[in-house]
Amino acid sequence: MLKDIAVGTCVHLLSRIDDKALAEFWKETSAGKSPIVDSQGNLGYSLLSEDGILFIRNDFAVTSYEQFELVFGDLFLPDTVQELLIKDKVLLLMVCRKGTQDFLLSELRTDVKFMLDLPRGEYFFFVFLLDAGAESLLNSTVHAIGFPSRMHLNSPELETFYLKHPVDIWEFVDPSPIEIKRGGPFYINMIMINIEQIPGCSLLFSELLQEDESTPPL
Repeated sequence: MLKDIAVGTCVHLLSRIDDKALAEFWKETSAGKSPIVDSQGNLGYSLLSEDGILFIRNDFAVTSYEQFELVFGDLFLPDTVQELLIKDKVLLLMVCRKGTQDFLLSELRTDVKFMLDLPRGEYFFFVFLLDAGAESLLNSTVHAIGFPSRMHLNSPELETFYLKHPVDIWEFVDPSPIEIKRGGPFYINMIMINIEQIPGCSLLFSELLQEDESTPPL
């Protein structure tokens, strides 16, 4: 199933990052410092605004004439995922720009929304719930994967709708790239899926690197 939704392809981009930079990112993540690492291995940090929104700085390579749009995101954690948060876990957001090798990986928080300022284009968005106690990022256990919602892309009402209509959660997700174009801001609701509901999914983050080896570049 993961070969159809490009998770492995996006995660495979991590292999381009210097081992030292990736180790530093994981160290800062384990310390709860909200780090960000990009495709060049540059390390930065998110900022919490006065409105309680986590601003994720991005380093996507852009030309001087490209314009940006604000993208606001929120997490929906069903009961099957919330029960996983009892133990020490970490949430990571991965954003990959389609047609390029640009991406960023950032720590998220369950109690606040997040915001990015992205150049216009098509992007893949994934969230990973991992074991924070692992020695390294690639050796961490995957407990859940989040995908953008299929419905209400520009509306924050997904959770209410889902609670009123509790059908199969897969009917709500859409792993296709999202076009960020003129007319923002955009609102993306990320739905977390328990790994047990994803047939054949690898349990170690490092194994996702191999999921889409036969898939063409993003």
